[in-house]
Amino acid sequence: MIVSISISLIDSLVKIFSYYAFDEIWYRITGFSVSPAVVFLTGLSGSGKTTIAKKVIEKLRKKGLSPVLLDGDEIRNAIKLTGFDEESRKRHNLNVGYMAKILESQGKIVIVSLISPYDDIRKQIREMCNKFIEVHVSTDIKVCMERDPKGIYQKAISGEIKDFTGISAPYYPPQNPELLLDTASMSIEACALKIIEQLKK
Repeated sequence: MIVSISISLIDSLVKIFSYYAFDEIWYRITGFSVSPAVVFLTGLSGSGKTTIAKKVIEKLRKKGLSPVLLDGDEIRNAIKLTGFDEESRKRHNLNVGYMAKILESQGKIVIVSLISPYDDIRKQIREMCNKFIEVHVSTDIKVCMERDPKGIYQKAISGEIKDFTGISAPYYPPQNPELLLDTASMSIEACALKIIEQLKK
C-alpha cells in the first residue's frame, strides 16, 4: 500500500516537474513565453478583426504554440444561428465567450474575432476569463464600407439587411480596451505584433 502510494506520488511529481521544465527549456530556447489568455477582438464588420486574428495565430504557431481561433461568423454558421436581433446577438456572444473560457482553462491561448457590439456582454465575458485582453479594432465605418466586396453595407443602408451593426443596429465601443488598433493607419503585421507584445506582458 505504502509502495503504491509512493509510486503514484513520484509519478505525479515527475509529471509536474516535466511540465514546468518543458516550459522553462522552451523559453530558454526561443525567448518566448506566454500564459493562457483570451484575446477578444471586437469591431465593425470589415474592420480587420479576422485578418488580424489569423496573422496572430500564424505568428504564435511559428513560436511553437497551439492557439485556437474562435470566429463569430464561422461559429454562427456551424450551429445554424440565424437571428441578428439584440437578444440573439447577446446569446451568441456569451456562447462564444463561454467557449473561450473553457479553452483558456485548458491552457490555450484563444483568439476571438467577433463584432460583439454590446459593452455589457463584453464585460460579462471578461469576468468569465482569467486573462482577458480586449482589442478594439476601431477602423472607421467609412473605411469598412470601402472594403465591402459583397456590398452588405449598401444592402443594410437600403434596408435589404436588417439589424446591421453600425447602420441599423448600435455598436457600443469598449471604454477601456487593452489595445486600440486602427487598420486604416496600421498594417496587419503591426497590429498582430502589438497583440503578441500584450500577450507577453
